[in-house]
Amino acid sequence: MPTVHTAIRANMGSTPYYVTTMKVGDLVQIARPASEQEEWATTGLTERLQRELNNTRVRSEIAPYLANSPDRFFGALILLLDADEQPEFEPFSDLVKALPKAYRVAMAKDSFGFLTIDSGDRIILDGQHRFAALREVVIDRSVDGSFAAEVADDEVTVIIVPHISTQHTRKIFNKVNRYAKNTSRGDNILTSEDDGFAILTRRLADDDGPLAGKNHKGESIVNYRNNTIAERSAQLTTLSALYETVRIIADHYGMADELNEKKTHVRPPDETLDQGYEHVQGWWTAVLDGMSQLKYGRDNTKVLPELRAKDAAFGLLFKPATHIVLFQALSQILKAGHPDLTLQEAVERAYQIDWKITSPLWRDVLINSAHNILTKRENYNLAADLVTYLVIGDKLDANDVDMLRVRVATARGEDESTFTLPDRLAN
Repeated sequence: MPTVHTAIRANMGSTPYYVTTMKVGDLVQIARPASEQEEWATTGLTERLQRELNNTRVRSEIAPYLANSPDRFFGALILLLDADEQPEFEPFSDLVKALPKAYRVAMAKDSFGFLTIDSGDRIILDGQHRFAALREVVIDRSVDGSFAAEVADDEVTVIIVPHISTQHTRKIFNKVNRYAKNTSRGDNILTSEDDGFAILTRRLADDDGPLAGKNHKGESIVNYRNNTIAERSAQLTTLSALYETVRIIADHYGMADELNEKKTHVRPPDETLDQGYEHVQGWWTAVLDGMSQLKYGRDNTKVLPELRAKDAAFGLLFKPATHIVLFQALSQILKAGHPDLTLQEAVERAYQIDWKITSPLWRDVLINSAHNILTKRENYNLAADLVTYLVIGDKLDANDVDMLRVRVATARGEDESTFTLPDRLAN
């Protein structure tokens, strides 16, 4: 059916396009995702993968966000008119001869006008997952939420591209996907106002948090840009590692679902955030107070490269990966240890471990032969389990200890029948 839209006409390279807005309720009735276009079956493998919908993500993340968030917002969707018939554009300049001269001058470029689309398929070329989520909420009504009924009246920006040729269309589709760059994890942590973990992470590194402040170079002591720390860096840890420690602490207190954006879809209540911050601030303060070298490095950033050196007594404690491992181990220790064991005591006992990067303790568990961090999740888990054993091995189930022995032997390529774990810390 024909539709008429007020639009802006523009051109980039050989591609004409139009910019307009549509009510969601109208858009979901007239368009469909590129993934539902059977005639695109001959598209190359990469493009087919790019256009396939991840329905789980649509239904569990994006659609609930729309239905539950009063601040919902999407960027522009690209709509392809997949038909040989070109849309008709009538510039306002043809209609405004009676208007004052100043207005006529503004319309002189013939960029503003009415766009009439008579026929043909309307295909979502970019923004398929967002469109599918809109359809889930408005047509399928498969998602409950306080604002689900309002989504149909929302207005979204739509960039309309007329059909030129199949080759031209595929070029646009390929380049839109290829050159689109997802925001980094650090950017997401810095900007999210709905992710409770991210909010608490920022609070730890802001204002009077235990990881607030700058180093002697004027940089934040928390690296916001990278997921690793260079050996000569004068920063203590990374925002990404800090985020993981927050997640671990929240999970320890049964608060993970309350703070997880994928579960709540909206900003957690202030009282929940305050309660969560009390926990994460308390744990990081306990770790810094109980591990004097770590606190010394935080307060004396000029010496951080020396403290992080591979032959330094506590060098491994100045690696962001170790912070994740340490907090995971502390959570396990408190859950499995003696009921009277406090966090402070657990930290003090963990501090007695050999944290030298070159220590045989960590070989093929967390450190490789070149003395670099092993970054797989299985290595983090193995290292955390090893720390747990060293601190409270006498409280662990014998079968769990033996399984740990086999896992460490396997990681090191040693004979599990003769391999023995290192001695636990003395009580």
